[in-house]
Amino acid sequence: MTRLPSPVATLLGRAEPGPPAPEGSILAVRDLSIAYGRSVVVRDVSLQAAPGEVVCVMGRNGAGKTTLLKSIIGVLPAHRGHVYFSGREVTRRPSYSRARSGIGYVPQGRGIFPYLTVLENLLMGLEPVRGRQDGQLEEVLALFPVLKQMAGRTAGVLSGGQQQQLAIGRALMGRPRLLLLDEPTEGIQPNIVEEIEAVIGSLRGRMTILLVEQFLGFALANADMCYVLERGSISLRGKPTELDATRLQEALSV
Repeated sequence: MTRLPSPVATLLGRAEPGPPAPEGSILAVRDLSIAYGRSVVVRDVSLQAAPGEVVCVMGRNGAGKTTLLKSIIGVLPAHRGHVYFSGREVTRRPSYSRARSGIGYVPQGRGIFPYLTVLENLLMGLEPVRGRQDGQLEEVLALFPVLKQMAGRTAGVLSGGQQQQLAIGRALMGRPRLLLLDEPTEGIQPNIVEEIEAVIGSLRGRMTILLVEQFLGFALANADMCYVLERGSISLRGKPTELDATRLQEALSV
């Protein structure tokens, strides 16, 4: 039986450093395994994203998609493997350090502060840039006009779609170069899904986006590259036009 490195050793930085970062990618994941206790839920995953790309990770519920994003942002430690961002290994760096280096994260379920106002939620997103404002508030409100209209309202009274827009806007306040989006269309009304899709299109080329998504049409319409997780491992990868449609349906069907 292969013994996985201790998560404590990983967090304390005693794990072996990885090979040099791959050239030409802003994000690279190499042979990454993640476990809850003794249960390995993501196994030997490798993927990468070039600057300005939209990369989509798909899979059934429980395939390990959210776990993968949490490890990339540093919420969950890697038991084995390596994560590189912008040419540097960040595998053992804490999540706040990764955020300050330019990784934005929109978790599944949005994670807004329900008792703060919309504006206060947005301003919380300035922490990665240490409170510095250089026009990003105006840019976010231009992307999501409804947030400007509701700036003084308590965030908890917003609809699910409006909360999702707020969560994305808050992440953009930190000026990320890599944006992690976990199920942005989950439980969202169709008209707001269209607005979120338009925002992703406007961000393409300006930042790299790693998108976790179950809605196949949305994923294929927006992705430059796709990876499919099955039982914690990548079973398919390729550009949307290159993926075998039958095999893809099999991998995603319940």
